[in-house]
Amino acid sequence: MPGVEPTGFVLEHNQRLSRSLLWGGQRAFYERQGIEAWRRGLLPSFITSNPIIGRAYARVVLGWMRDWCEASRGEPGQPFHLIELGAGSGRFAFHFLEAFRQLHARSRLRDVGFRYVMTDLPERNLEFWLSHPRLQPFLEEGLLDVARFDAEHDEQLVLRHSGTVLAPGTVANPLAVVANYFFDSIPQDAFSVRDGVLHECLVSVSSPRPGPEVEAEDFLEQATVSFEDHEVRGACYGDAELDGILEDYRERLGDATFLFPSTALRCLRRLQRLSGDRLLLLSGDKGHASQDELSDRSSGVSLVRHAGAFSLMVNYDAIGRYFRQRDGHVLQPIHRHVSLHVGAFLLGQPPDGYGETELAYEEAIERSGPDDYATLLGRMDQHHEEMTLEELLALLRWSGWDSGLLMAVFSPLLAQAEAASEPLRQEVCWAIQQVWEADYPIGGEQDDLAYHLGMLLYVMERPEEALVFFEHSLRRYGEEPATYYNLGMCHVRLQQDAQARECFERALALDADFSQAREMLSKLQSGE
Repeated sequence: MPGVEPTGFVLEHNQRLSRSLLWGGQRAFYERQGIEAWRRGLLPSFITSNPIIGRAYARVVLGWMRDWCEASRGEPGQPFHLIELGAGSGRFAFHFLEAFRQLHARSRLRDVGFRYVMTDLPERNLEFWLSHPRLQPFLEEGLLDVARFDAEHDEQLVLRHSGTVLAPGTVANPLAVVANYFFDSIPQDAFSVRDGVLHECLVSVSSPRPGPEVEAEDFLEQATVSFEDHEVRGACYGDAELDGILEDYRERLGDATFLFPSTALRCLRRLQRLSGDRLLLLSGDKGHASQDELSDRSSGVSLVRHAGAFSLMVNYDAIGRYFRQRDGHVLQPIHRHVSLHVGAFLLGQPPDGYGETELAYEEAIERSGPDDYATLLGRMDQHHEEMTLEELLALLRWSGWDSGLLMAVFSPLLAQAEAASEPLRQEVCWAIQQVWEADYPIGGEQDDLAYHLGMLLYVMERPEEALVFFEHSLRRYGEEPATYYNLGMCHVRLQQDAQARECFERALALDADFSQAREMLSKLQSGE
């Protein structure tokens, strides 16, 4: 890749990518934003945070536990630990735990303990999880804990709720690790092969103003990034495993540019020590899963910007090579992904092999996995208005009662529910309850789920049930004139005139121009 002359004020020139000051800006973004990054929709998360992917991973993890418990039931009295790296909003953890607890309780492993550990870098995220109402039952049952984890340095985890320390030599049973949209956001390096010669793509960063603070909110948005190839002479890392993978690429790849997950591999090495060399990694991200996919790339390195942060593609082929070097196994779809590649990487040898893990992966990921779900859902999004009520309900069932999907289909659902027969209305009521129970709110989101569920119940002539959801809306989103108006209409239908007047009066106090509330109040006062 030819060099590109930096423009503006040069902040660094020809630096190794993993050592770039860009990562300081990345850390500052996550520390500064905390949970707000997901509340404000600054980061993509739906494809890795819905009930479908939660249940798919739960099935694979349970199959993996079966393999390890086939001959023995694990270390008596000690749980299997499941660690999520970069748990973010906590939405994936909630969906995973909801699915896994049900599957686990109905399996022959019901007496084998487990503990899910959510980790992240910002303290604010840990505090959010520890106080989240949806996670409290799991914390109280000892099925969930949280820990701060720095993927670049940490070798142990201190669990905040229980006080347990997970360190090498203390983890009795094999370890499962989940890393969704994680490896794409931690330091990587970049290389290219040209005519059989390995080059490192060194980064230069410039700014339109001199000496900006890396921690500044707009640093990454304003930064200009360019890369220049420099021939690699000798060992790049002084690490036999990492340098061995690079040498293999030099020999086998044609002309190509590729990213190298050096930080991820070192992090996995530390987790491997923690696990006693018995590890399952389940990871979903955008990336390249094979040497063929890497060979298709002859262009340069590109950063995907996310309103103050950035991400890179993940070289899952390199991660797979690392596991195979250690006599591990790699499971990945035989077809190319559209949006999300989900791979399973295994270390250690259970008594009778990985038959249950492989079967669960084939059924939950390979045949109809999260990537297929997101792909088909995107297509259906263009046809919601054409769907019958039965089709909309089928879509919600398929989604695992995803609240985001309900909001997407709300308009046709509302129109058809109002005119539906009583048996179909009962099915809609059942769907409403399932969606509500499967929802994981993070606060400050644009869509008020409780309000919309109340509207559905109201048009189906269930004012008493609708009242409950409008009251939920007031508690979650604060006082809104439309919510008070709808509360008033529910009280009217229930012939509770005094309560109805209070609601209409409150709606007018919040919005003096609310003509519908004024009209209803006038009718009540005149006795109509």
